[in-house]
Amino acid sequence: MIGTPCSSRGCVLYLDGTLRTPVDRGLRHSVRALLRRGQRRVVLDLSRVLRIDAAGISELVRAYNMATATQGVLRIVHATPWVRQILERVGLFDILSERS
Repeated sequence: MIGTPCSSRGCVLYLDGTLRTPVDRGLRHSVRALLRRGQRRVVLDLSRVLRIDAAGISELVRAYNMATATQGVLRIVHATPWVRQILERVGLFDILSERS
Protein backbone atom coordinates (compact mmCIF):
# COMPACT_ATOMS: atom_id res chain seq x y z
CA MET A 1 0.00 0.00 0.00
CA ILE A 2 1.30 3.40 -0.98
CA GLY A 3 0.58 6.81 0.52
CA THR A 4 -2.68 8.45 1.39
CA PRO A 5 -2.86 11.84 -0.32
CA CYS A 6 -6.02 13.63 0.79
CA SER A 7 -8.05 16.23 -1.07
CA SER A 8 -11.63 17.39 -1.25
CA ARG A 9 -12.41 14.14 -3.11
CA GLY A 10 -11.14 12.04 -0.20
CA CYS A 11 -8.03 10.18 0.88
CA VAL A 12 -6.58 7.83 -1.70
CA LEU A 13 -4.96 4.52 -0.81
CA TYR A 14 -2.97 3.00 -3.65
CA LEU A 15 -3.04 -0.78 -3.31
CA ASP A 16 -0.29 -2.81 -4.92
CA GLY A 17 0.12 -6.51 -5.76
CA THR A 18 -2.66 -8.92 -4.91
CA LEU A 19 -5.61 -9.13 -2.56
CA ARG A 20 -5.41 -12.85 -1.93
CA THR A 21 -4.93 -15.36 0.84
CA PRO A 22 -3.05 -14.77 3.08
CA VAL A 23 -4.41 -11.23 3.25
CA ASP A 24 -2.22 -8.47 4.60
CA ARG A 25 -4.23 -6.52 7.15
CA GLY A 26 -2.63 -3.27 6.03
CA LEU A 27 -5.75 -2.20 4.14
CA ARG A 28 -7.95 -2.68 7.17
CA HIS A 29 -5.56 -0.80 9.45
CA SER A 30 -5.09 2.06 6.97
CA VAL A 31 -8.82 2.56 6.47
CA ARG A 32 -9.43 2.40 10.22
CA ALA A 33 -6.69 4.99 10.84
CA LEU A 34 -8.17 7.38 8.27
CA LEU A 35 -11.63 7.03 9.76
CA ARG A 36 -10.30 7.64 13.28
CA ARG A 37 -8.64 10.84 12.02
CA GLY A 38 -12.04 12.03 10.87
CA GLN A 39 -11.67 11.32 7.17
CA ARG A 40 -15.04 10.25 5.84
CA ARG A 41 -14.22 9.62 2.18
CA VAL A 42 -11.74 6.88 1.34
CA VAL A 43 -10.83 5.99 -2.24
CA LEU A 44 -9.01 2.75 -3.04
CA ASP A 45 -6.98 2.87 -6.25
CA LEU A 46 -6.81 -0.70 -7.56
CA SER A 47 -4.81 0.02 -10.73
CA ARG A 48 -1.86 -2.02 -9.41
CA VAL A 49 -3.87 -4.93 -7.99
CA LEU A 50 -3.27 -7.88 -10.28
CA ARG A 51 -5.39 -10.57 -8.62
CA ILE A 52 -8.12 -10.88 -6.02
CA ASP A 53 -9.75 -13.87 -4.36
CA ALA A 54 -12.48 -14.42 -1.75
CA ALA A 55 -10.21 -13.27 1.08
CA GLY A 56 -9.42 -10.06 -0.79
CA ILE A 57 -13.09 -9.46 -1.48
CA SER A 58 -13.77 -9.94 2.23
CA GLU A 59 -11.18 -7.26 3.04
CA LEU A 60 -12.83 -4.83 0.65
CA VAL A 61 -16.25 -5.55 2.18
CA ARG A 62 -14.83 -5.16 5.69
CA ALA A 63 -13.31 -1.79 4.76
CA TYR A 64 -16.58 -0.71 3.13
CA ASN A 65 -18.54 -1.70 6.24
CA MET A 66 -16.14 0.18 8.52
CA ALA A 67 -16.57 3.34 6.46
CA THR A 68 -20.33 2.98 6.31
CA ALA A 69 -20.56 2.42 10.08
CA THR A 70 -18.92 5.82 10.62
CA GLN A 71 -21.18 7.57 8.07
CA GLY A 72 -18.26 7.51 5.67
CA VAL A 73 -17.87 6.47 2.06
CA LEU A 74 -15.45 3.96 0.59
CA ARG A 75 -15.09 3.65 -3.17
CA ILE A 76 -12.76 1.89 -5.58
CA VAL A 77 -11.28 3.37 -8.75
CA HIS A 78 -9.16 2.09 -11.63
CA ALA A 79 -9.82 -1.62 -11.08
CA THR A 80 -7.80 -3.81 -13.41
CA PRO A 81 -9.83 -5.93 -15.86
CA TRP A 82 -9.35 -9.09 -13.78
CA VAL A 83 -10.35 -7.44 -10.51
CA ARG A 84 -13.31 -5.71 -12.14
CA GLN A 85 -14.52 -9.00 -13.62
CA ILE A 86 -14.36 -10.76 -10.25
CA LEU A 87 -16.11 -7.91 -8.44
CA GLU A 88 -18.83 -7.85 -11.11
CA ARG A 89 -19.34 -11.62 -10.77
CA VAL A 90 -19.99 -11.31 -7.04
CA GLY A 91 -22.18 -8.22 -7.47
CA LEU A 92 -19.87 -5.74 -5.74
CA PHE A 93 -18.42 -3.66 -8.54
CA ASP A 94 -21.35 -1.25 -8.80
CA ILE A 95 -21.58 -0.94 -5.02
CA LEU A 96 -17.89 -0.16 -4.56
CA SER A 97 -17.07 1.74 -7.73
CA GLU A 98 -16.64 5.49 -7.83
CA ARG A 99 -19.66 7.47 -8.84
CA SER A 100 -19.50 10.97 -10.28
